[in-house]
Amino acid sequence: MRKRWFLWAAALTIAVAPAWAQDGPKPKPEDKFRPEAPQKEDEEELTPEKAMAMLKEVRELMEKSEELLNTSSRGKALETEKEVLERLKELLKDDPQATQKQILEKIERLMSKSEGQQQGAVERLAEIIRKAKS
Repeated sequence: MRKRWFLWAAALTIAVAPAWAQDGPKPKPEDKFRPEAPQKEDEEELTPEKAMAMLKEVRELMEKSEELLNTSSRGKALETEKEVLERLKELLKDDPQATQKQILEKIERLMSKSEGQQQGAVERLAEIIRKAKS
């Protein structure tokens, strides 16, 4: 019986010893555990006036970037339109009536497809409303 107790105590000591050894001294509440970062003397304090000026500058920069982005996208759209128009002109040169007929058929297929999708969306919304009411 004594040997069993001794084996259990030894196993427990081996299991707990590493965790117990890693525990360091606990900081006292009055000790400053995290010291504050030292203030740089050359740092200026942020005043409300400076903050407002910075916000205005940021707003102006955002407006400029938005304008540049819009201009860029318009330029790309114009390039795409030019490419499409050139392709249409080339297609219409060969056989204008046949090309127009093909284009109208494609438009008709796209329209019927979108109408079907719209009808499906309306049916799903109606079903959701019915479920919500019940």
